[in-house]
Amino acid sequence: MEKLIRCVLNLMKVEFVSQILHKSSVTSKALTADLNRTVPFGQDVSQMGQKCPKKNRSQWDILILTAKYGMGHYTASVSLKQELENENINVKVADFFEIIFPKIKTIIYDIFNLLVSKCSTIYNFFYKFSTNNNMAPFKKIMKKRIDKLIKENNSDIIISTFPVCSKYISAYKKMNNTNIKLYTYVTDVEVNKEWLTDETDAYFVASTETKNQMLNYGILENKINVVGIPVGKEFKEKIYAKSKNEIVIMGGGLGLIPNMENTISNLLKNDDIHITLLTGKNQKLFEKYNNKYTNMTVVGYTNEVYKYMKKAELIITKPGGITLFEAIYSKTPIYVLNPFLSQEIGNAKFIENNGIGKVIWDKNEDVTQDILDLLENQTELKIMRDNMQEIKSSLEKLTVLDIYRKAGVEIC
Repeated sequence: MEKLIRCVLNLMKVEFVSQILHKSSVTSKALTADLNRTVPFGQDVSQMGQKCPKKNRSQWDILILTAKYGMGHYTASVSLKQELENENINVKVADFFEIIFPKIKTIIYDIFNLLVSKCSTIYNFFYKFSTNNNMAPFKKIMKKRIDKLIKENNSDIIISTFPVCSKYISAYKKMNNTNIKLYTYVTDVEVNKEWLTDETDAYFVASTETKNQMLNYGILENKINVVGIPVGKEFKEKIYAKSKNEIVIMGGGLGLIPNMENTISNLLKNDDIHITLLTGKNQKLFEKYNNKYTNMTVVGYTNEVYKYMKKAELIITKPGGITLFEAIYSKTPIYVLNPFLSQEIGNAKFIENNGIGKVIWDKNEDVTQDILDLLENQTELKIMRDNMQEIKSSLEKLTVLDIYRKAGVEIC
């Protein structure tokens, strides 16, 4: 496995990643130990999720499995937890890679961050490769860990917000012949086939376009629910009054926005423009811009994105699935520059097709005047906000618990 990782890194031709491997002292033996670490078998879980729990239990237990690739999948999971706990349900969010590969999860995430930030062509290659690859290796070894995970959390329902989680729980259900419910939330508008598994009981998807794509893949219509992508409840509460010429610029949890330096500089030459720059966990970006301009506010990683997004007239951002629906619920039009990751290209097309923002496909285009013109065009901005409202109104108002009840299972 280590040789495989090094091979990928050599293809990247990036020297410092090899130093990550060296510093982390990851060896083939450590990886083997990680996979074969003895995990005691728990109770028989084959009957879990089939009937009402014992009457002395006041809550149902839901386990949400996710991964911290970027922060979108994890953020969606936290939003789901927030939503379901409002119904007096016990919910736990777990990082699947932390459970399955505790010794090398940091390496896995470091490689992902590198691919996204420095080697997007290689990332897109692997993304497209995964479309036709539905393998779940090490299934027998993983079965032990999943057994233990379900027992420890007394899980009645499993929700997945990441395709690998769906693959392994689906494989687990087949191997154990168990009826424990698996519900998958697809966190992008364009669905990759890697999300689709034989043992998923229901899918929760972003849009009618996503549903139609899944129907073309052969998924039964009664398994697909168009609910949008989960966002925090704060985004769904009242809309703030928009501050004129207020722009939010953000690039997700990693704070990655390519080729923005000249655009920011040119926009801020206009004294009536104010920019809030959300840098996420990108400390280098925070330090670069903090206190540099009088008409710019720089904010590091925050759990209060909704405050800034709801007040803005425009958001300039990467078109991640979570950010897309946060903007829709905030009714803040979206401006996208040169989307380059495969799934984000699909999200960008959704923005264009639904008239909720603008996408600039040419990375060399000077967009300063175009942004200023859009801010001046209140009619166009209103049309975009109205289109966002239509999308919100079209979404089904249901949760996994509603689907569970439809299946005839009593929730005590």
